[in-house]
Amino acid sequence: MPCDFILIAAGNLDVVRKMHPALRSRIRGYGYEVYMKDVMDDTPENRDRLVQFVAQEVIKDGKIPHFTREAVIEIIEEARRRAGRRGKLTLKLRALGGLVRAAGDVAISEGAPYVEARHVRKAKKIARTLEQQIADRYISQKKDYEVYRVEGAEVGKVNGLAVIGSDSGVILPIVAEVAPAQSRDEGRIIATGKLRTIAKEAIQNVSAIIKKHTGRDISNYDVHIQFLQTYEGVEGDSASISVATAVFSALENVPVDQSVAMTGSLSVRGDVLPVGGINPKIEAAINAGIKKVIIPHGNLKDVMLDPEKRSKIEIIPVKTLPEVLEQALCWSEDRKSLLDRVKSVISLPSVDKALPSVDKQSG
Repeated sequence: MPCDFILIAAGNLDVVRKMHPALRSRIRGYGYEVYMKDVMDDTPENRDRLVQFVAQEVIKDGKIPHFTREAVIEIIEEARRRAGRRGKLTLKLRALGGLVRAAGDVAISEGAPYVEARHVRKAKKIARTLEQQIADRYISQKKDYEVYRVEGAEVGKVNGLAVIGSDSGVILPIVAEVAPAQSRDEGRIIATGKLRTIAKEAIQNVSAIIKKHTGRDISNYDVHIQFLQTYEGVEGDSASISVATAVFSALENVPVDQSVAMTGSLSVRGDVLPVGGINPKIEAAINAGIKKVIIPHGNLKDVMLDPEKRSKIEIIPVKTLPEVLEQALCWSEDRKSLLDRVKSVISLPSVDKALPSVDKQSG
């Protein structure tokens, strides 16, 4: 029976990779494969499209009230935050539509004639995704059992930051211990905590970085690195500056300020590189009671927090590993020479010249 049709199918990338080769080849042979965008430019035209989207969701639901102008602006701000990049708006509209309906339900429960901005903010707190709820539980459990601390100082222990799912931040405690090498040939870096490929490669880079920035040969030591209670596993290299700080602290016996959390990738030259998920990571630090968070300078433009959250934490953008160490380690007068030695390797200014910090309000 002759037929003429167009088939449009959607799937995640991991599903496409597992597709039967015969089926995949026919798609590629007779049709098109398109990798969908998950963000769009933050322009007046696209903001108007989001306004239209909100109105469509209200009409499609048929029960929730219409949104005020301020409530729609709140939805657009959330679209910016979820994009995770300055100048972009998220295109993950299914989740955004869920927020619209949740805000409408809040307005109905209060008997309000319209959905207001406060209803949207309340909906964001109560209509959390499963990943966000899991992240909240991780933070609560780790804090109750003192897996991490938010005050005091400790040698070889760092509060790293990670993301579960797409937008749920968690504290990632990392500890390091340095011991005499068991092998006569050379020392080893031993990392535990269900590390996946990229995370393992990031760990291997730490040895070269530490050797360069301290001037010390660590081949006579075994460096043990543990990611505490990472039952969900660790992937990516965004914990690189946390690992390097923990190892440096253990190697030099210099304590780490536990009121500090950090995230950032490292090049083998000690440059701090941008990472993903910067907003949920900072929010996780705020929820945990952290006072200061260290982020890559390249991510500073991506920080999008509401004024209330922004006022609760100090954000420090850094470009190099020595800047991370100066902000995270507890330097006493008799230990200033250590940081001077680290800085001299890459010709940074003297330790007496304070690095510029970011104001809590201006970022």
